Amino acid sequence: MNASDSIHTVIAQLEHLFSQCSHSSQQLAQQLTQRLTPLVNAADPSELTTAFPKKAIESLINRALADNPFCSGAGFAYYADAPLNPQAKWSLYWMYKDSNHESTLELTPLTQQHLDFRTFEWFLKTKSLKGPYFHGPYVDYICNTSYTMTSAAPIFIQECFYGIAAVDVLVSRIEDEILTILPQPRPKMVLTNTFGRVIFSTLTGYRVGDILRSEALAVIHQHPLFCLYLPA
Repeated sequence: MNASDSIHTVIAQLEHLFSQCSHSSQQLAQQLTQRLTPLVNAADPSELTTAFPKKAIESLINRALADNPFCSGAGFAYYADAPLNPQAKWSLYWMYKDSNHESTLELTPLTQQHLDFRTFEWFLKTKSLKGPYFHGPYVDYICNTSYTMTSAAPIFIQECFYGIAAVDVLVSRIEDEILTILPQPRPKMVLTNTFGRVIFSTLTGYRVGDILRSEALAVIHQHPLFCLYLPA
């Protein structure tokens, strides 16, 4: 495989990875919406979190993880708008894959000293957009202390916001997918998110998380969720 062919293969694999992660979060949001709608209609807002079907939520999250080989974690972050949530309750249902690729459950409520996802961009941006959002790369200090990307989708019931569904993919997994394809010597390239933040690079001087500022690179592929650059 020559360099040109390998670049096209990398693009195809990245499109598959990003699209599958986006689909996973949106599908999980849709499934949670269907499962929670009867409870929202029946429960008092102040009692909603205690009425959540824990086992059913776990099952949906675990299925999202099992169906997507790229994801390292998935979950449901509940924090309804104030009129629907007078006591400002919030909950996080989260499952992740450990080093043995076994799913483990982390269930909250957690204390705000440890976590307040309501301030995180993947939560705020998804809520404000009222649609899917792909955030990162960022260092996930809560779960894995690794560079991570999060695909999130909002949960609306009767046009009211109740939280988001999200899946994580490690930047190291994205790197593995690219490096498996690239021949030696590796072609020079830089992968960024749509805001120019570096996800992967085979060029020195471009670190994960940095904002790309270079006239020496030209975009060769622009996807709704990522951009790929080669030397100009």
